[in-house]
Amino acid sequence: MPWKNGGGSTLEVAIHPHGAAWADFQWRVSIAEIESDGPFSTFPGIDRTLVVLAGSGMRLTGIRDEPVDVRACDLVAFAGEAQVESRLLDGPTRDLNVMTRRGAVRAEVRVVRRERIVCTGEAAYVCHAASGSCACVVGDSTVEVREAHTLVCDASRFAVDASDAAVAVVARIAA
Repeated sequence: MPWKNGGGSTLEVAIHPHGAAWADFQWRVSIAEIESDGPFSTFPGIDRTLVVLAGSGMRLTGIRDEPVDVRACDLVAFAGEAQVESRLLDGPTRDLNVMTRRGAVRAEVRVVRRERIVCTGEAAYVCHAASGSCACVVGDSTVEVREAHTLVCDASRFAVDASDAAVAVVARIAA
């Protein structure tokens, strides 16, 4: 789908509620291909977390006083209304974006490397296998998430095993 500012396109992985528009989503997860320098779309009232999945990354201005370099598997959080500009460090970059409506829901996003984590509490969980495959435990079931794939589910207990050389991006989204 096209970016809100028309400067590119993104793959929408999940949105809640299903079928929601820009103005009324509670949370949204997407993967963007960034092929050139330019501004990010603004989303007033939205909190954003971005994780670089592939490529050399980018330098972001408008988030903090100083530019922020975001490279593979780095994560940066910022307000959706921020006037963010990106400059690619060395060619195209792919990133995963988690956006939540401030005051309604909150996302806890982390990069999991060579470890097993357990998350508890009723929530929506998102696990993207950034590198290698990982195993997700939802209730009594184990689901393999292969590289470049994403699992989205609702659960009260969720575990991710990203052992060996796997890297996963995990988000817990709840009120």
